[in-house]
Amino acid sequence: MRKIFLACPYSHSDENVVQERFLACNRVAANIIEAGHAVFSQVTMSHPINLQLQNTDKTAIGKMWAPVDALFLAMMEELIILDLPGWDKSAGIKREIEFYQSHNQRVSLWSEVEHEFK
Repeated sequence: MRKIFLACPYSHSDENVVQERFLACNRVAANIIEAGHAVFSQVTMSHPINLQLQNTDKTAIGKMWAPVDALFLAMMEELIILDLPGWDKSAGIKREIEFYQSHNQRVSLWSEVEHEFK
């Protein structure tokens, strides 16, 4: 069983884009689970919680999630990036890539590995 941290671009000025990213991430996480692997999908977990943090500054929300992400980064064994538009501009994804590369662990784009989960 592979232990996968699923990364996905999240923040955007258009809330519809954020919602579409959330739904796309859920679909990919479901594919990974159906294929018999473990997945931590940070966007799947954090988006519903973020919606409840209406009175919290967006920067503070990001800082609040950092230690949670660090815990799951260490628990998972590889990174798969859902390569939606903007993924390559995400500071969070860059940090996640650096973490897995520094530990000599696999980093893949979903578009390159999707066939492995069918």
